[in-house]
Amino acid sequence: MKKYKELIDYLYRNSLRPSNYENIFLVLMKLIKKDIIEQTKNKKDFLQTFNKIPKVLVNFCQRVNKQRQSLEKYGYKNLFEMEGCLKLKTASRLIVGLGSGHVLETSLTLHHIFGIPYIPASALKGVVRMVSFWEIAEKENKKTDEDIENLPKQLYDSEISSSDSKDILKHKLLFGTQGFKGLLVFLDAFPEIQDNQDIFELDVMTPHYSNYYTKEGPPGDWENPTPITFLTVKKGVTFCFYVLFDEYRTKFLLNDKDFPQEAKNVLNELLQNQNFKKDVKRWLNKALKEFGVGAKTRLGYGIFK
Repeated sequence: MKKYKELIDYLYRNSLRPSNYENIFLVLMKLIKKDIIEQTKNKKDFLQTFNKIPKVLVNFCQRVNKQRQSLEKYGYKNLFEMEGCLKLKTASRLIVGLGSGHVLETSLTLHHIFGIPYIPASALKGVVRMVSFWEIAEKENKKTDEDIENLPKQLYDSEISSSDSKDILKHKLLFGTQGFKGLLVFLDAFPEIQDNQDIFELDVMTPHYSNYYTKEGPPGDWENPTPITFLTVKKGVTFCFYVLFDEYRTKFLLNDKDFPQEAKNVLNELLQNQNFKKDVKRWLNKALKEFGVGAKTRLGYGIFK
């Protein structure tokens, strides 16, 4: 047993140091073995070695910008064309993917190829759509619990209908429904990293009633708190946000004789007036600055400025 522990310590010191690898994702998701962490008893020390992104990934946002330029060739229009992208800085720690399965009990969403932390497009679309949802609820005076419960069915489950109000049609066209693909395209948001910039930071949570949460036992003051260390993106990191609009499909729908005329009228406004660009930017700003994205947003995580 002693030799086994010595072997584990040797492997940790010489092989599994994150600084020995360019891809942090591979270290966290593939190389870590639970018995190594249990034997070395230095999970905190292990995570503390995650600090800098490899130099090859500095200015990674340029890669995403090339992706945006490629999509524009196929009829997608950048809604933030004047700025190129919307840049916001984390006002608090950010943690996306905290609850994903992992031997360290907590996880972090990292790009599977480049090992860089990012915010998935699906998460961004979800919080922005939520802001639009509550604006519609306010405009249409949806105050009762029944009205609020029925509104998601009207927005997401039903098809594009002539009986829908203008705001609901706009929401359906931009974000989509079960049977209609939305015209907005959100790209994954990546950090704008400077050379030698620290990007990660350790945090800790301390569940006091482990038996209550895991074994259905009663909560009691006799239980010992169990500190859980986890990795976060630190405060002050700038992220680049891209949102595109599918103009090609919009023009196709305008020529579709079976598409409802009321919906075509909204599409024409989107193309000609284009005030919806300001709406999308306002929704995105409000979603990230007031509600946050990722895990533990109720505690102030994932807020931008």
